[in-house]
Amino acid sequence: MPRPARLILWFLVIACAALYASRATADEPVETESAEMLAEFRGSVGPLLSRYCSDCHSGEEPMGDLAIDELVARADVEKDRQAWETIGRKLHNGEMPPEDADQPDEAGLTTMTGWIDGQLVRFGCGDQRDPGRVTIRRLNRNEYNNTIRDLFGVDFHPADDFPSDDVGYGFDNIGDVLSMPTILLEKYLAAAEKVTARALGTELANLAEDGLSGGSEIEGGGRKAVSTSNVVQVQARLFGTGLYMVRVKAWGQQAGDEVVRMAVYLDDELVRRFEVAADERVAAPWYEGWISTRGGRHTVKVKFENDYYNEGGPEPNDRNLLVGAIEVMGPYPAEMRRTIPREHMPQDKLALAREIIVDVMSRAYRRPVTDEEVARVMQLVKLADDGGESFNVAIGLGVQAILVSPHFLFRVELDPEPNNPDVIRELNDYELATRLSYFLWSSMPDDELFTLARLGLLRKGEHLERQVRRMLADPKADALVENFGVQWLQLRNLAIASPDAEEFPGFDESLRRSMRRETELFFASVMREDRSVLDFIDGDFTFVDERLARHYGMDDVKGEEFRRVSLEPQRRGGVLTHGSVLTVTSNPTRTSPVKRGKWVLEVLLGTPPPPPPPDVPELEEAEELTGSLRERLEQHRENAACAVCHKRMDPLGFGLENYDGIGAWRTQDGPYEIDPSGELPGGQTFAGPQELKQILKAQSDEFVRCLSEKMLTYGLGRGVEYSDRCTVDDIVAAVKANDYKFSSLIIAIVRSDAFGKRRGKGSES
Repeated sequence: MPRPARLILWFLVIACAALYASRATADEPVETESAEMLAEFRGSVGPLLSRYCSDCHSGEEPMGDLAIDELVARADVEKDRQAWETIGRKLHNGEMPPEDADQPDEAGLTTMTGWIDGQLVRFGCGDQRDPGRVTIRRLNRNEYNNTIRDLFGVDFHPADDFPSDDVGYGFDNIGDVLSMPTILLEKYLAAAEKVTARALGTELANLAEDGLSGGSEIEGGGRKAVSTSNVVQVQARLFGTGLYMVRVKAWGQQAGDEVVRMAVYLDDELVRRFEVAADERVAAPWYEGWISTRGGRHTVKVKFENDYYNEGGPEPNDRNLLVGAIEVMGPYPAEMRRTIPREHMPQDKLALAREIIVDVMSRAYRRPVTDEEVARVMQLVKLADDGGESFNVAIGLGVQAILVSPHFLFRVELDPEPNNPDVIRELNDYELATRLSYFLWSSMPDDELFTLARLGLLRKGEHLERQVRRMLADPKADALVENFGVQWLQLRNLAIASPDAEEFPGFDESLRRSMRRETELFFASVMREDRSVLDFIDGDFTFVDERLARHYGMDDVKGEEFRRVSLEPQRRGGVLTHGSVLTVTSNPTRTSPVKRGKWVLEVLLGTPPPPPPPDVPELEEAEELTGSLRERLEQHRENAACAVCHKRMDPLGFGLENYDGIGAWRTQDGPYEIDPSGELPGGQTFAGPQELKQILKAQSDEFVRCLSEKMLTYGLGRGVEYSDRCTVDDIVAAVKANDYKFSSLIIAIVRSDAFGKRRGKGSES
């Protein structure tokens, strides 16, 4: 391993050890149920549950692994919150008891649901909410690429070479599953070298085309002596508009009372003036200046400004400037303008290096850095400088150390009492800015967020809401579309969807791309126009190009450019009718009402069904089933183990049967006429997709709760827990109170305790 790589690895090990030492665990608090609550349960709720639910949910193999007999015996809502949440939801939705079982009257149902709801609120909605704890997590691949982009201004994607990120709770930014395989450490080291080379120009060649001209050549080798007002110059071809470093290797023959002075010009624009104190060619330093210019051919000129000659005077009596080389390096990323001051003299190069390191480190770590942290990196810079490396190489070594530090690679939130789960603390403004920027931009905070954090103003007054609105309007919010929207709607599966070429000859890669782009543009429109989130269910517009419009039966759209179109409600509207969603929820040769129904339950309503029993064959494998798809599924549901879940899924999927396996409208399925009607467990009936969407829209609380939980999961980087129930209640209420506007969802999340606070972690959690 090369020596610089060993140094960087040493730095990484030391930094990781320091960070690991700050982590600890502790037990979660446990409370007991009150005697009053227990008496109410034993007197009315428990007997009702035992009477109407224990036939299916008791014994050694309770249905759905939900043992109500054991829950009734314990009567411990806090310990069994998840199970009680499931019971309450199924009672509210009419899913329990099943139709063929005894049913409670309205008073009995109200008694059960009222008690369960009250206890769930009791153990989560006090004045001091449990904010939960977010596992320290590394930047995922998208976050790493975006952070490098915003840190250095380079259009470069080094993380594309990293191993794929694992997915948890539907998203790839979940701390509990973002592991650190050994190969990733090697990738980090390689990426740091590549990023540094691009950002600092350590791999850029000398752009001078010809040798030096002007002045008088001395001792061969192209070195020039400049006397009187002579000029030494070189021709350079610059590749693109940007920031360039002009470097002159020079020394002087000192005489008189002044030090040799020179001025460096690019064409006729002054780059910088220098005092050239060196008088030994062997140790001649590089004098560096910065200038922004356009690409093309340019002339770099070095002018001697203070000629001196005293004929007959004491030796030395002749002052001269000697130039050994001129180089132009660049273009450098625009972000480097902020890190490279133009005023420093070459004698101050370590001071300049420290200033650059502090600036890069504080933005990379997303917080102020300590003198000790800076000193560790500066040791590497000085070591390289003492070894004769150039200024850029020395700085590059320091930047590489920063890029492999866990404080860059991980989103770190250190607790003063990490062992104590009872201690809840408010995030500091830098931590809040970081959560906010990675939530909405999948990247580091920008200057405005850093400034508010430094002043301690981010969460004061209207600043937080104002920043949310600003950030959602920024082009960088496309990351929320790609990294939340696409994953929430499960559109990454579109890349691997494989509709059968014989069954669907109209499907090709162009259509696949257009399908995905439609949904991305639709999500972005809801976000940027601050529309109602209910548009996701039944929006009256979409975006199409000619290829997708033809697929949808629209004749008046021409060209490859996407445009917004209004929709007739009978056929299209909302993401349910997007070709992307309909394709990923189909089988290769046909539609799948089961997959589509499951998608609605999981993605829009937040009530995913359990996995199917292992001993039940897939529909395609059940050779004894005959008839239309609806008839075959009805036969499939005759298996009691399948009936409960299919009762929920299948009607939702059949409501979308007018759309074939790639989302085209149809009224026939082979010889069978499409029947898109259905009845939901709660008794609502519909005749087709438009009526189904209206039913879903009428159940807006369920959809908004589901969307809130998904967005909260993504924003926190952890799964939503039962201690978050009341936080989600608050978010849903805020969204409803603000006409379901998209921004109200984001603002409610970032204002929540779950987003703005944290606690210690227990050893059992």
